Amino acid sequence: MISHYEFTPTMQGRLLVAVRDLDPPSGGAEKSLSTLLLGLEDKNKTRIDWNVKVYQSKDRGQTSNIFSNSSIDFEMSHIKIEDIYSSLAWKFRNKHTQRSSNFLRKVHLKKKNNLFSKWLNSQFILEKKLASENEISLLGVTQLDWSAGAASSFIQANIPYVTFVRDEVCFEHPELFRSCLENADSVIVAGKGLANQIEEKFSVKSISVVHLPINFEKIYPLENLEQKLKDAQTFRFENNLTNPRIGVVGMVPEKGFQFYNDQFIPKLKEMWPEATLHVYGGGIYAKKLAKHSNTFDEGFQNQENIFPYCDIHMFRLDRVGSWGRVINEAGYFYSPSISIDIGAQSEAVGKGGGVMPYDSSPEEWINKIKEIYKNSEKYGKLAYDHRLIVDYKNSINEFITLIDGVLND
Repeated sequence: MISHYEFTPTMQGRLLVAVRDLDPPSGGAEKSLSTLLLGLEDKNKTRIDWNVKVYQSKDRGQTSNIFSNSSIDFEMSHIKIEDIYSSLAWKFRNKHTQRSSNFLRKVHLKKKNNLFSKWLNSQFILEKKLASENEISLLGVTQLDWSAGAASSFIQANIPYVTFVRDEVCFEHPELFRSCLENADSVIVAGKGLANQIEEKFSVKSISVVHLPINFEKIYPLENLEQKLKDAQTFRFENNLTNPRIGVVGMVPEKGFQFYNDQFIPKLKEMWPEATLHVYGGGIYAKKLAKHSNTFDEGFQNQENIFPYCDIHMFRLDRVGSWGRVINEAGYFYSPSISIDIGAQSEAVGKGGGVMPYDSSPEEWINKIKEIYKNSEKYGKLAYDHRLIVDYKNSINEFITLIDGVLND
């Protein structure tokens, strides 16, 4: 049920955020959107232009405390996130790449987007009525797996909208997501490289860069950072952990599982036997990689227990360079990164590490990692300085400028 709101004369816009899930966050894309929405609300303390309503599934369970002190309102649907088709897609996944069956995942996505759209249609009828009565302009926001259904409802209700592209789902299923991207008032990406990838495949009206918003102080207090880094070095020395250590955060098929398992890890053992690979985040793929003697499944850890204990952070994507906030989170702890030259990855790394051509061999990756390792102090400082490109204050301002522009066009 949509509740009635007290609209003040200074309020101009109402942001309707329609996503599969936002709270609790299931990944970096949800964290980024949450930060932008909370930043928008914070700006409203001095200049009230927007209020925000989120439409999402309640299937993730108990919400977190991210929005506990916020006036952002939530409307929860009973649509389940998974179904028989997503289970079958996983069951019949590719044995080599470990990717889910493309055909069955498409069936799953189509059904979920249709259900989401059907639910949103009835909600938006009431939203339109309230907006008309109170002279409020509506703007939609969506992203990820259920964005096709959200876009369909925005279009049917004649509500302008923007959509974030944060992963490769629209590239894997372009026929399902084409209308979403090509009818959006603006497609939002984290970097110019990803914008180029999108424009090569879709005929979008407009594409805008809003950098990933990271509040580094919330990751770890700056005043304690220097001591944390010293303590980590002492711990490594006292526990004989001074060998070259490569960190990987979050292992899923689209982040190069097959490359690591079949090529990189065996070649690393051969070329650099003293080096070890440490996979953080847990999950089945981390366990699979840990079958190699030089690779360790470290489970879930906070960032301050990852990057100070690794010499270099490795971030590989198979198809779409969506940036990866973990690159700049690593930089905050003076940890350089190495990534792949697709999409926005070169922008994310900057000078704080290395970027490899897509067709680079494992030997070339390892040689570049060795070079960065030898100059880790230099690259670490550059990575730390480069982190400011995703400072949350600048990103929030970019987002506000964008949505204000869409509303006023």
